[in-house]
Amino acid sequence: MRISCQIFLVPVLMSLVLSGCAHYRPHFDPHAEYFKRIETQEQQGVRVSVLGLSAEESKETFDVNLQKKGILPLWIKVENNDPDKDYFFVQRGVSENYYSPGEAAYMSRIPPGVRWLDRVLPPSMSVMGWLFAPFDYFFVNPANQKIAAEFEQRAFKDGWIPSGRTQEGFIFVPFELGSKEVHIRLFGSDIQKSGATQRTFDFLIHIPGIKQDYRAKDFQKLYRPDQIIEVRDEQELKKVLESLPGCVTNKKADKNGDPVNLVVIGTLDEALTAFTSAKWDETEIVYLSSIWKMFTSFSFKKRYRYSPVSPLYLYGRCHDIAFQKARDTIHERMHLRLWLSPIRFREDPVWVGSVSRDIGVRWTTKTWNLMTHKIDPHIDESLIYVVSDVIYVARVEKYDFVDGAPVSTPEHPVKNLTDDVYYTKGKRLVMQVSIPRCRDFPSRFGIGTYEDRSRRNTEQSETL
Repeated sequence: MRISCQIFLVPVLMSLVLSGCAHYRPHFDPHAEYFKRIETQEQQGVRVSVLGLSAEESKETFDVNLQKKGILPLWIKVENNDPDKDYFFVQRGVSENYYSPGEAAYMSRIPPGVRWLDRVLPPSMSVMGWLFAPFDYFFVNPANQKIAAEFEQRAFKDGWIPSGRTQEGFIFVPFELGSKEVHIRLFGSDIQKSGATQRTFDFLIHIPGIKQDYRAKDFQKLYRPDQIIEVRDEQELKKVLESLPGCVTNKKADKNGDPVNLVVIGTLDEALTAFTSAKWDETEIVYLSSIWKMFTSFSFKKRYRYSPVSPLYLYGRCHDIAFQKARDTIHERMHLRLWLSPIRFREDPVWVGSVSRDIGVRWTTKTWNLMTHKIDPHIDESLIYVVSDVIYVARVEKYDFVDGAPVSTPEHPVKNLTDDVYYTKGKRLVMQVSIPRCRDFPSRFGIGTYEDRSRRNTEQSETL
């Protein structure tokens, strides 16, 4: 009897001793270093500030691995100094898939018996923690109550922000890294008279956690002033774009790769916003951590949203920006590369590049790691996807197609640097993008090769 009691008391005593590890220790600091990244805009007495936390910053602030839960905390502050209006704020305007404070807290709760054993046992044995769950429950439950209270206290509250008042706090949205577009919509009501208004604040913020390829670039120093090609007329633009190189190349520029089939007109922020708002992810540079993530993603057929792309060259250098849409594994993705060209159209930068769709992986002797992606040979399908994708999120002001890429058919195919064949009518997609939302369907540049403008849609489907 004594032995059986001792056996019963072992897990109880272990839970009593080790339950201290279930303590919840959040640390919100209004003067934290990350507040130096805060972005602020002001309109007629209303001041709005936005900040996104990295995985490490959210872990320190909430004492929870929110990245693992797929949650990104956005800090938002609204100062209503408009003497005539109260403003109403709704979180739905920030993200249609936002998490309520209670939901985020419940997802972050500490399972009984698991937390402390996870720290002392290998992952394969963490299930052993559930043996002590009935005893440990009484020790982790207070910590979970603190988690719920902390998330509720730090959250930004929906509702009215009266004149002269300030509202601030976190909104919990789906996790992502890199550039993120954040929209703040405030609906105002006049205090003295009947009337309503709306204030719109559009932010492009940076969520630390990946090393994007473009952030190390000094775009102001890529070209000398005498190298800049100023273009103001659309017909002149057509001639300049059709005279671009037909393909990207290898580093020595002695072998051709994918066709140069994409032109984006707009500032860096406009280009970033256009693609990230359409759910394209930025890519990382090649370094030790990204190589390891590529290896594990390839080995276990996992998704790597920010995977580096292979180096291709134009203007004597590797790409300046790359975007991708990865599927559930690293094997399949849409991806594109952009280079800042020396061309300026009505003072806007002109980016040129290449887009294609990866549909699998295969062995090759053309790369250092003996592996490469296989592309969908029908390259023009990728062009149609890109223009429809960015039009769908209302980021295209004008678009059209010009000649200039190499023509390739199944009977007379062209190969890229890794010997994948591709077929194309030789068209280049030209898009002028912008940050403000374009409410109407975008217009055409008038630089395309179609002569009968009344039959655009039919001709476009026939031509591409």
